[in-house]
Amino acid sequence: MATVITNTTIITVDAQNRTLTATDIRIDGDSIAAMGPAGTVTKPGDTILDGTDTVIMPGLVNVHTHAATGLFRGLADDQPKSFWSPAFRVPGQERFTIDDYQASLRAVCAESLLNGVTCIADRLGDMDKLAPVIEASGLRAVVGQTISDNRGPADWATTERVIEMFGVDQRRRVHAGIAPHALDSCSDAMLAECAQRAEKLGCRVFIHVAQSEVEVAAVRQRAHDGALACLVKAGLVGPQVVAAHGIYLTDAEIDAWPRHGISIAHCPASNLKIEARTLPIYRLHGCVAIGIGTDWAATNNAWDMLAETRLAALVGKMLANDPTVLPVTAMMRMATIDGARVLGLDHMTGSIEVGKRADLVVLDGSKLCMTPAHDPVSNVIYASSPRAVRDVMVDGIWRVRDGKLTGADEADLARRHNRTVAPSPV
Repeated sequence: MATVITNTTIITVDAQNRTLTATDIRIDGDSIAAMGPAGTVTKPGDTILDGTDTVIMPGLVNVHTHAATGLFRGLADDQPKSFWSPAFRVPGQERFTIDDYQASLRAVCAESLLNGVTCIADRLGDMDKLAPVIEASGLRAVVGQTISDNRGPADWATTERVIEMFGVDQRRRVHAGIAPHALDSCSDAMLAECAQRAEKLGCRVFIHVAQSEVEVAAVRQRAHDGALACLVKAGLVGPQVVAAHGIYLTDAEIDAWPRHGISIAHCPASNLKIEARTLPIYRLHGCVAIGIGTDWAATNNAWDMLAETRLAALVGKMLANDPTVLPVTAMMRMATIDGARVLGLDHMTGSIEVGKRADLVVLDGSKLCMTPAHDPVSNVIYASSPRAVRDVMVDGIWRVRDGKLTGADEADLARRHNRTVAPSPV
């Protein structure tokens, strides 16, 4: 039995960036089966939902996060740059167990869905124990076991276990990639091995690049002429490589970046909070795939992709000294279809088109932030918030209805999340 949402406004994010009004959309199984004028796509036996005063958009795609770190929220605000180098640790984190991280991950996955996120790229240690929690949440995800060799031999066994558990087939709602930590925490030999393994498996590589001055200095000590040269030497080039941050790339590296086609995971809130700078994405927009990411709770306290996208647009204009760059249509694409392209999923998700997976967000058009409706795309990028998110669907399954999770209780998740950080009784 299919579901038809009638008389809605659809922000398609298709190649023409069409916004369709008074339109019906038919979802059959996990996919979008049809779209058309009101009353034209319904078949006998379909479930009919009234979409009056709603706006439907593709689910938001978070291309870089560490969702199990939600329990770090508020533990490391307003710190100097030196606080983060070289290990990116927060005070007291050693007391948390894998059970705590799993509880935090459940909460963050739920928070992401409530915020209109349908797909994440997530990486951390113990991913063999964490990824099943992501899978159970209903999110679409690409997962990676963080791996490095600066403190001992690389733990390829866990990476291989995660790949065995989830495979690399993008048609799976959750599948795996390879996730070397960063250029300074991974040797040249290991980076090259990551490139070779990824090519053999046909999967994405996720890596932090030029996220600190310390990292870039370490790379130069290894006789590389910067972060990009290190990536090129290792063979980590092409759109299947996703570089997060890039905030200490030089002008010359930014100019050369498009020749190598490396995708970008842009995380402005995290960058600004801990380094007071961010990548001038206006210089790379249209040249390589760029998506938006939230990073983790210590360096960005929120999983709010709407706020993140707005920040990326406004700071991008400031860095360009040009208010015309990064227009609303470009930012809508960056948060959806371009993010899906970063993850290699744009053939399946990221836009509302017949045949694609039904990863949808239904916004409540009666919320004040969505009015007046001169331009629904502008309202989403510059005015809306998660408060406007009414319903969320992933793979044709409702994960949020009327602002409430369908598979969990938000208040219960919040209580459990608080208990993970409560002081132990004396």
